[in-house]
Amino acid sequence: MAHRPTVFHPTTGRTASRPTAYRSDVTLAHILSEHDTNLYGTIHGGVVMKLIDDAAAAVAGRHGGPPAVTVSVDRMRFLAPVRAGDLLTVHASLDGVGRTSMNITVRVTAERWNAPGPVTEVATAQLTFVAVDVDGRPRQVPSLSTRDNPPGS
Repeated sequence: MAHRPTVFHPTTGRTASRPTAYRSDVTLAHILSEHDTNLYGTIHGGVVMKLIDDAAAAVAGRHGGPPAVTVSVDRMRFLAPVRAGDLLTVHASLDGVGRTSMNITVRVTAERWNAPGPVTEVATAQLTFVAVDVDGRPRQVPSLSTRDNPPGS
């Protein structure tokens, strides 16, 4: 039986298995409609940004426990337009952990919802989140295990 790394969780006071990055990954999928468009007929960038922040927040909550708040959007790149009727897939993953912070990378792809076809990378982002306590002060998050590969890899 493989050794499972453990970590002391400061919020609960219990010892638990140390989280690995892949266990915190989140994928969201959303079909966009004409209600999400801007004046140019493409999906408003703010709609995409919200989905990016939602996915990254879920990763931060899975790793560090809620609540975790967005501290910065370190980089946001829009690579291609998104259109009404596109199925947007937002994949967020944990890149690194500080004492109270978590660095998260998000990749967004689009494809038509009703027909097979190409999948296009439409945006990427890097965000930093900080775990906070009930008073809104930064609190410690678990470190990452060095066993970051999914089972079977």
